[in-house]
Amino acid sequence: MKRFAPTFLLCAFLGAGVAHAADYKNALLLVRASKYSEALSEFKVLAAEGHAPSQFSIGLIYHLGRGVKADPESAYMWYKKAAVKEYPPAMNNIGMMYLNGEYVTSNHNVAFKLFLKASLNHAQAKDNLAQCYEFGWGTERNIVKAAELYEKAGDEGYILGWFHLAQMYEVGYDELPKDIDKAVEWYIKAAEGDLGQARTKLAELGRLPPELAQ
Repeated sequence: MKRFAPTFLLCAFLGAGVAHAADYKNALLLVRASKYSEALSEFKVLAAEGHAPSQFSIGLIYHLGRGVKADPESAYMWYKKAAVKEYPPAMNNIGMMYLNGEYVTSNHNVAFKLFLKASLNHAQAKDNLAQCYEFGWGTERNIVKAAELYEKAGDEGYILGWFHLAQMYEVGYDELPKDIDKAVEWYIKAAEGDLGQARTKLAELGRLPPELAQ
């Protein structure tokens, strides 16, 4: 079964807003330098002004335990502040918490609705939504739609989408027949995007191109 990972903090700069963009970028640079306490202070100043990306970023710091003890309750609280402003990364991560039953009670229906809304402007949410369609989590199973969304997620920069599409072709479904050659094509595309899992899978299949071997 595929699992979900929280949206990475450094991707959160997208949609920061002109008024706070410079300060937010500086805070992200602090994160990059592993100066989490300083970054958290910067984010909190912006978050107090209602800046959704900063609210999300605080949530992620608590979610991942970066420089602080991991605290899913605080993560949820900060994600929610950003999610009510319809900030896609926050809606996506709260969706994952509902899907996995992390801090909140597992609720696939709520998770699906959050992924559906976030997916309009968020590549990872498209991948998460695709998994819901593939496995019937919170919605009716729809293999064709899942495949379409995985491809779009990869096209928009979330490389795991291509990897998950390759897995679908490797496994095979009535609506998407097993096709190892197509699976290899998508694994190669994911490997070219520097996804180590895809290189490993190609090696297992004996189909790893020499130029992609490490």
